[in-house]
Amino acid sequence: MNTPFSVLKISAFVTSTLLLSACIDDDNDSSDHAHDSHEDHAHSLMITQANTDALSVLEEGEAESLGETAAANGATLLLSNTGEQAAIVTAGTVQFVATHHEEEEGEEAHDEEEHELPEVSALSISGSGVKVANSNGHFSVLASGTTQFVPYEALEEENPAAEEVSYSVAETYPALLLHEDETHGMLTLVFDGTNATAYEVATATADTTCATVNSTAHVGEFAVVSCDTKTFSVKVVENGDEHEAQITTITGVSTAVEWKSYAGVFVGLGADNKFYVLEEENEALVLEGTAFDAPAGMCTWGIDSQAADVFALTAAELKVLGHDGTESAGLALDESTGQTCEDLTIATASQAVFVLDNATPKLYEIDKEEGAALYHIHGREDLSVNDVASAISFHEVGEEAAHDHAHD
Repeated sequence: MNTPFSVLKISAFVTSTLLLSACIDDDNDSSDHAHDSHEDHAHSLMITQANTDALSVLEEGEAESLGETAAANGATLLLSNTGEQAAIVTAGTVQFVATHHEEEEGEEAHDEEEHELPEVSALSISGSGVKVANSNGHFSVLASGTTQFVPYEALEEENPAAEEVSYSVAETYPALLLHEDETHGMLTLVFDGTNATAYEVATATADTTCATVNSTAHVGEFAVVSCDTKTFSVKVVENGDEHEAQITTITGVSTAVEWKSYAGVFVGLGADNKFYVLEEENEALVLEGTAFDAPAGMCTWGIDSQAADVFALTAAELKVLGHDGTESAGLALDESTGQTCEDLTIATASQAVFVLDNATPKLYEIDKEEGAALYHIHGREDLSVNDVASAISFHEVGEEAAHDHAHD
């Protein structure tokens, strides 16, 4: 399954470029600039399907097969925190995929830039009880009670290897890689179904009670863990020439929470159907403002990777919410009819979100114009498939696509 395949090159392998071009006025003298910016900050959609093990990218709504397949139908895709790699997760196996970009030097070569299809890595990890999380530049993979760390960058290699760690406990959730150096080895946070324990190599250094992990988010300086009905942060602090884990319970959060993080902000949806936002203050994470209600009938949600705006999708529309709950946009899925939550999937990016509707079937691209404050439906495409199970948008995390298209 994991033997390398010949990578097919296709010019302008960019869903957003195809959609965005419809918004540019041919007479606008900024058209050349807009074309360049689309190439620079492209979003590429990858999908899995419920009724096949195919792995595909979307071009003008058409599913282009990668050639390699997932280990089973309906695989879940987990995008890396860099936006350039993904884990392909099924019940007993995790595979990996990475994007590849080749750029020619010089202005004349710019228009000839080619985007390769994402390539499935030779590395896969199998076992029982498979779970995957993002952690500090790695995919953290739990399989058969043991965690392995897969560096994002290693997935560019022909034969990447995972870093396996072993503790005298049976793990129940992927460990988090808090810090790593050549002198002291790994500082990790390990979950055994009773406690969350910080280990320096094999020595326990700090812990907190933790039976059931609801979610984790780990980007930059802080890791955030929702366990049972509490949320705590983990920060690595220096103690002489060593590093230690500082575990702090977050005040004001007393329910299970699904946490996501980008742009130095942690946004979570609680079991109480409220959104919580954590931001850094005085070198600690604190609850920002008060929790606010999720929209009635919300199907799924995500955050953009530049400002961490909240995308809340109902069966009829996409709402964009600020960190205080203020609604800045409510966009109807105007070319869809009869869809339910089960028909809808979203893939988020930097100042952009893609909505895929299996019922119609239809793909919506929603984003901001350059310098604008409001999101709008940028384009619509008919989908060639109607059983999308999972979708991600490969993109430059934190980089806004500079869309110069004021004459929609």
